[in-house]
Amino acid sequence: MFAPRKYSRPRRCIFYILAFVICQLFFVFLFIRNGSYDNKAFSHQPLHHESESRKHFLEYREFISKTPQRSEDFYQYNLHLSDSLGVIRKLPLTKHTSCTTRSYNLPPPWQSDVSVVISFHNEARSMLLRTIVSLLRRTPEEYLHELILVDDGSQDVTLLDDLRRWMEEVFGGRMDRLGLILLKNQKRMGLIWSRNKGASLAEGHYVLFLDSHCEVNDGWLEPLLERLELNPQLAVSPLLDPIDPTTLSYRKGNELLKGGFDWSLHFHWLKRQLAKKELPEMAYKSPAFAGGILMMSREWFLQLGSFNSQLKIWGGESIELAIKLWLCGGQIEIVPCSRIGHIFRRLHAFDFPPQLDQQLSPAQETYLHNSKIIAESWLDEYKNMFYALRPVARRIPLDHTYDEMQRLRRERQCQPFEWYLRHVSPELRIHFDELSATGTLRNEDRCLHARQSDSQLILASCYLSDITQWRMLRTSGQLSTQRELCLGVGHRMGITLQPCGRNETTRNSQRWLRLGTHFLHAETHLCLDNPLKERLEMSTCRSHAVSQSFQFALEMDAS
Repeated sequence: MFAPRKYSRPRRCIFYILAFVICQLFFVFLFIRNGSYDNKAFSHQPLHHESESRKHFLEYREFISKTPQRSEDFYQYNLHLSDSLGVIRKLPLTKHTSCTTRSYNLPPPWQSDVSVVISFHNEARSMLLRTIVSLLRRTPEEYLHELILVDDGSQDVTLLDDLRRWMEEVFGGRMDRLGLILLKNQKRMGLIWSRNKGASLAEGHYVLFLDSHCEVNDGWLEPLLERLELNPQLAVSPLLDPIDPTTLSYRKGNELLKGGFDWSLHFHWLKRQLAKKELPEMAYKSPAFAGGILMMSREWFLQLGSFNSQLKIWGGESIELAIKLWLCGGQIEIVPCSRIGHIFRRLHAFDFPPQLDQQLSPAQETYLHNSKIIAESWLDEYKNMFYALRPVARRIPLDHTYDEMQRLRRERQCQPFEWYLRHVSPELRIHFDELSATGTLRNEDRCLHARQSDSQLILASCYLSDITQWRMLRTSGQLSTQRELCLGVGHRMGITLQPCGRNETTRNSQRWLRLGTHFLHAETHLCLDNPLKERLEMSTCRSHAVSQSFQFALEMDAS
C-alpha cells in the first residue's frame, strides 16, 4: 500500500522542474515581445548576428552586476525592475501627431551642435546607462557634438572606467566621432558646481543639461533646435513625461502646465491658460522650468554667470536661473513637441552635508541658504515676502557679498523684479495683491501653529522648520493656512480650523477684522485671546491686552 508513494516524490520533482522551465520560457517570450530589451540599441547600426547580440547582452549584465548593493530606498526607484528593462525600451508616442508629420526648419549642424552635460551622484548603473543609450540612439548623430559626464563623488568607484570600456566596445566607431569627457569629483561638490564645470568644458554651440534618470523619446531634439534658431537668448525645455519610480511606467506629460514658484521659492506646476487660437502642442512661455532638463546657447549661459556658484549642492538653481533669464533679456519656453521621460523621485536620494543650525535638517538649511541668496539677489523689496514665510532664513549666515550679482544686473541692464511680476508671472503678483497680511503669527515669544498631524492649534516656537504660515485674505477676511484651512468660531464660541468656506454662511463664521494687532471676529464681535500658555479662546476685546496681540511677519495694510 506504500509502493505508489515511493515513486511520487521523483515524479513531483520532474513536474516542478518542467513547470519552472516553461515559466522561464514564457517570461522570455513576453520580454522579447514587449520590446523591453532592444538589441539594436547596442550600436549605431542594427546587430545582424545572434551571437553578437548575445555577447552585448552578457556585457550589459556584467556591467550592471557591479552596481553597489543598496536598498530600494537608497535610489528612490525600483532598482530590480530598472535592471530587468535593459539599456533601452520602446516608449509610447506622447506628443501630438502633428509634431511627427511636420518638417522642422533646422540650422546646419556646424552652427547648432549640442554638448550634453549629465551630472550624477550615486545613480544606479542600469538607470544611468538607459539615459545615455536613449540619448545616443534618438539624437541625430551630426548634431550631437559631445557627451560630458560628471560623477559627483559616487560610491561606485569603478563606474566611469567600466562605462568607457562598455561604450567603446558596444558603440565602436561612433565613439571616435563623438567627444566623450568623463570627470570624477574626488569629493562631493554638488549638482550646481558639477553642471557649471561641465558647461565650462563644453565646446558645442548649445548646452543641454540632462538628469541621469531620464529616457529620451524619439524626435526630441529637432523641435528645440527650431525654437533656439529663432531667438539666441531663449532657453528651452522639453515637455517632461513622468516615469513612475515604482513601476517605471512611462506616461504622457501635461501640456497645460507651466513652471512657476511661490513666495517661499518652492517650484510648482501652474495651470496654463490657452490664448485664442493657441493649440496645446505649440511652444509656450513659462516663468520657470523644472531644473533637471534645459537647453540654451552655451555662450548665453556663460554670459549670465552660469548657475549661481554661491548656491550649495542642490536646490533653487533652476529658479535663480529662470529669474535671471527673464530679467536680463532672455525668455523660457516649454516645447510640447519635444518629449523626455523623467523620474520625479518622492524623496531625495542623496544626503546633504551637515550644517550649523541644529534645529534644521541639512536639507532644510541648504534650501534656506540657497533661497536666501535668490531673495537677496533678485527679489528687491519683495524679499520681505520670502522672509515673512521663512523667518528662520534670517538666521542663515551667508559668507559672501552681492557685488558680483549687482554688477551683472548693471551690465546686462536687467529689469527689477516688479517687471517679472507684471510681465512674466502675474499669478505671483495676484497672490501678493489678494493678501492683506502673511507669514508667521506671533503672540509674545511664540507663534500660532496648526499641527500637521491633527490640525490642533497650539502656540509653539516661531523657528520650527514647519511653523504654520498664515494668510489674511483681503476680500473675504478669512485667516488661512497654506493648506487652505481657515480659522473660525463654532458652537459655544469654540475656535475651529476647517476647510476654507466658499458659501456665505461658512465665510461669515471665518471672517475676521484687523484692529491694530487684534483679531475681531465679525459675527461674535469677540477677539482672539491667549489668556493662558497653551489656551486659545474668544473673549471681550481689550485694546491693550498683550494676550490678544497677534503680529504677522508681514503686514501689507495699515489699520
